[in-house]
Amino acid sequence: MYQIETEALGKKVHRALRTMIINGELRPGQKLIQDDLAEHLGVSRTPLLAAFSKLEQENLVVTIPRRGTYVKKYTDKELVDLCNIRIRLEALGAREAALATIKDLSRLESIMNEFDDAVRENNESRVKQADFDFHMEILRIGGNKFLYDILFSYIIIVLNMSGLLMNYIETSRVEHHEIYKAINAGNPEEAELTMLKHTKHLSQYLNPEKQEQIHAKNRKPGAI
Repeated sequence: MYQIETEALGKKVHRALRTMIINGELRPGQKLIQDDLAEHLGVSRTPLLAAFSKLEQENLVVTIPRRGTYVKKYTDKELVDLCNIRIRLEALGAREAALATIKDLSRLESIMNEFDDAVRENNESRVKQADFDFHMEILRIGGNKFLYDILFSYIIIVLNMSGLLMNYIETSRVEHHEIYKAINAGNPEEAELTMLKHTKHLSQYLNPEKQEQIHAKNRKPGAI
């Protein structure tokens, strides 16, 4: 019984830490202080360490001997590589969602509305969580478990590491509605194309030259 309870608690702690990584409460390169997190989450070290192990398997944290556990920090090149994987595979996921013969889009619509609300509030943590939920729900609808598992960590990593989602949230919001419309219509070609366009944006924003163009565009006349 104790082992079962510990395992169940470990899963809850894992979900909590994962959420903190998604919304940026735990930043790339940040050291995970066991005592602080245990107190914050109201748990002992046992389920916390179990959660650390699971997060490490998902490539979200890294443990360095005699130094501790840190939120994994990826290089720009690694992030671009991950984005390229997302561009190809999420388009497939949207296509499969549109082709699904039995699909309930009520949760996807609810998540889309949550994203809209978060954008209106300019609430970064809510935006990131809703964006993650939206993309994962599409993969769930498609029913391809292998694709879901492959992209699960990649989406979290890019969301947490890029810090650029807020630069194009209105564009993202509009594209979410386009993707939803295509899936709801059962149009696999349109779903694939709209998702492809949507995921390409982040890769463009990760490009240093593109970032400089954005900063220059937003820079006020006379500003340095």
